[in-house]
Amino acid sequence: MVTAGRTVIERDGIEALTMRAVATELGTAPASLYRHVADREALLLAVLEQIAEGLPVDVPGAEPTARLLRRLVGAHDYLAGQAWVPHILIRGELVAENAFAFSDACLADLAAAGLPPARAMPAYRACWQLVLGELLSEHPVRPPREPNQRRGAFAAVDADRLPALARVLAELGYSEPGTHCAELEVALRALIDGLTGAA
Repeated sequence: MVTAGRTVIERDGIEALTMRAVATELGTAPASLYRHVADREALLLAVLEQIAEGLPVDVPGAEPTARLLRRLVGAHDYLAGQAWVPHILIRGELVAENAFAFSDACLADLAAAGLPPARAMPAYRACWQLVLGELLSEHPVRPPREPNQRRGAFAAVDADRLPALARVLAELGYSEPGTHCAELEVALRALIDGLTGAA
């Protein structure tokens, strides 16, 4: 049932997740699903729990900051393939308890890097928010329509009014969302070094 729910979401979008749609996917009646889950939200949470099982927890690395970086980048790469998940997480209504092992490992590495709990938790949140923000900004749930307004707006940047942006665009060109994942690792490394350097 959980796998069928995930299939519906990944094929048709989060809005398409209904008990009826999942029942159709399974070739059964919607009423039969209620013997296993209370409602749509419970089914969605079960799907999130399944996805959270795939978050990297045990990662190699001698130094805690290296492990933290590898775990966060790994989580990004994993969730980039499931772009709908961050949109659920930012609602602030559901949390997959299977994700707690990921959080625990990150906090353990921050503690091993010398941060007390009062600094480790904000540091972890800052790192996670950077990952989540990149996912939301650079990994759309659906591919953009063509032609799209975004590309046109960047092409029309006025160099007199926005000289720094125009200079960067002239040198680097316009880039599609999702093409700069490597920059996330650089940003995370700088953030982690900054957060733990003064421990």
